[in-house]
Amino acid sequence: MKKIFGYVFVVFVAITSCNSPKEKALKSLYEKENADSTFSPQAARELKEAYLAYAQQYPDDEQAPIFMFKAAQRCNVMGDHNEAIEILNQIFERYPKETVAEQALMLKAYVYENSLGALAEAEKIYKQFLEKYPNSVMADDAKSALKYLGKSPEEVWDAMNKEGVVETEN
Repeated sequence: MKKIFGYVFVVFVAITSCNSPKEKALKSLYEKENADSTFSPQAARELKEAYLAYAQQYPDDEQAPIFMFKAAQRCNVMGDHNEAIEILNQIFERYPKETVAEQALMLKAYVYENSLGALAEAEKIYKQFLEKYPNSVMADDAKSALKYLGKSPEEVWDAMNKEGVVETEN
């Protein structure tokens, strides 16, 4: 009888240990992602906070920089541009070798250019991106951003049309 109880206890411990705090946090986070809506600022804020809490609690987890990036994206969408920049800086500093660091630097330049209108800062960051990641799949995007920096959509369209980048119907 003691042996059977021992086996049952071991199986119970094995099953319950599968629900570690980290796994519970991930499950909760994924549930929030599935419920996230651009129509619910409260849900977006809660998801952003869940991303940041997970990254803070599990900084060595491979998902941490990705969740931080997602939090920065939400900050920018919600108009919290300075918080987005802070989070992007943290990603770049903590995870410089991760692919998400490239994305963080590009998003940072984008936020300065399009959300904050700080063109000089955006230019500096696009150039930094090209120095650091010249072979990135986003290098052409950074070059284009520099080329058209400060131009209105109409000016960009006209320039691209003159360069033969876009075709117009005649």
